[in-house]
Amino acid sequence: MKKISILAIMASSLLSASSLSEDEITSMITKIKEERVGIALSKLNNTVNPFILKKKKEKQKEVDQGIKKKAVAAVHREIVYTLHAILNNAAFINKKWYKKGDKLGRYHIVSIGKKSVHISSKSGSKTLTMKKRKNQFIKLNKGKK
Repeated sequence: MKKISILAIMASSLLSASSLSEDEITSMITKIKEERVGIALSKLNNTVNPFILKKKKEKQKEVDQGIKKKAVAAVHREIVYTLHAILNNAAFINKKWYKKGDKLGRYHIVSIGKKSVHISSKSGSKTLTMKKRKNQFIKLNKGKK
């Protein structure tokens, strides 16, 4: 079956080729050999690719805007400092012990009092105070012996 189909294909191609005259075949060959005129290479080099570069610029703008938004948010975000305890001229602020002169973020500790801590920076100063609690004193119960 394969042999018959191959022979049929070959026979049809020979018949179709014989229907073309010699003049038609030579004219086709000369048309193929003719040099085609297209756009000059210098013009082609100066054209801008409208697809890739535009997407890159838009993506870069989105990235730049995202960075600006994060920077603005970081500037406006203020760290909250909480004074938890004062003991022996040291202050326990945000789960860490500090003494006079230590740096606390952008602030410096100016003074430590009995119930408050004074901090300052170039932009201003603050006073941290301990929150008053109902049971702020330690109570000892006398036990039975």
